[in-house]
Amino acid sequence: MRAKKDKIKQMLKAQGIDGAIVSSPENFHYVTGFAGHQHTVSRQPGLSEVVMDHNEANGICVITMDFETPTFAYYQTPGICIKKYDTWVGVKEREEMLNGICTTEPQRFASSMDVLIETVKEMELANKTIGLELQYLPVSYYRILTERLPEANFVDVSDLYVYARSVKDQEEIQIFRDLCRVADEAFYQVSQIVAAGVSEKELRDCFRTHVIASGFCQPSSWSMFSTGSSGARLGLPGNRIIQEGDVVKFDAGVNAEFDFYTTDTSRSWLIGNVDPLLVKLKDRLYEAQRKMIEAARPGLPICELFRIGYEYVKTEFPAYRRGHLGHSISIGPSTHEAPYINAVENRPLEPGMILAIEVPCYIHDYNGFNIEDMVLITEQGCEVLTPKTPHYHKR
Repeated sequence: MRAKKDKIKQMLKAQGIDGAIVSSPENFHYVTGFAGHQHTVSRQPGLSEVVMDHNEANGICVITMDFETPTFAYYQTPGICIKKYDTWVGVKEREEMLNGICTTEPQRFASSMDVLIETVKEMELANKTIGLELQYLPVSYYRILTERLPEANFVDVSDLYVYARSVKDQEEIQIFRDLCRVADEAFYQVSQIVAAGVSEKELRDCFRTHVIASGFCQPSSWSMFSTGSSGARLGLPGNRIIQEGDVVKFDAGVNAEFDFYTTDTSRSWLIGNVDPLLVKLKDRLYEAQRKMIEAARPGLPICELFRIGYEYVKTEFPAYRRGHLGHSISIGPSTHEAPYINAVENRPLEPGMILAIEVPCYIHDYNGFNIEDMVLITEQGCEVLTPKTPHYHKR
């Protein structure tokens, strides 16, 4: 993936921030265009990090373990230098193993923190304003940074990355098209087996099988397939069997593995002869979501998009209450991030935004609904990225 380092540098400069230390696996990937293996697996700070200043003319420095340095060098990304720290792995040269003579033992083992502090000083940031991901870093790690860089002015830039990721470039949009195509096909296959007598786990297994068959992404572990009363609570699929009169609800996604991008889509199907209230409610929720999608276009304030859906449901069902009707989505592990489609978000929609537009409703110990599609904001309006799976089950 193309590195987004220049985009982040521009945002740092605009906010008067001299530089940044990028610590989370997802933002490391966003800034550099590639991912660290152990960093991604363990999510521990310090395994791989980026140090950058806000000058676009300067490169960025990637710090990683000696065991992974050759892999990072393989990417040969322009404007990125690679520095290593010593680990317990003990990589040796071929001649050393053949002849038994040690030639690569370091005089001292440099930790990732040692190399990080050294790099910050080399880039003349030690007494400047430095952005940190304080929503990711443990308190203990932050304390070490403040102790070893006492003159630095650390500020939280966690939201800066979220804002940057909220508008996608063409490469990211294609990633989402590919992911949503796989998710939509898997959801469609689930729709073909939904019937009374089928279990929640069978729905889940069908979805997983078809996602894995794509060969390039994985089903999200949180994916929920629920029936009847279990649809009104948060939980993973169980042994419950679909019965006549149930609502079958799923809320699920797929992950792009080491590219981090993720999806979020929902459907709710009425099975057999159901309570007329459920038919009326499902229709209203679906119509509200369709009205939101029809209205979505560049320049529309996000709070207005919320108002369109919320008021449409509430005029028919006055008890309806919901804090948001969707969200931006980009890089995991979270499936949702700002901007949220709520009553106070005044930010206008922009081309390149990808939103999960949803209109849920849950009735305690009875049934649950969620109507949700992935939607791309285009220059002219919007495009639904999950169009194949039907919103209504054949009855």
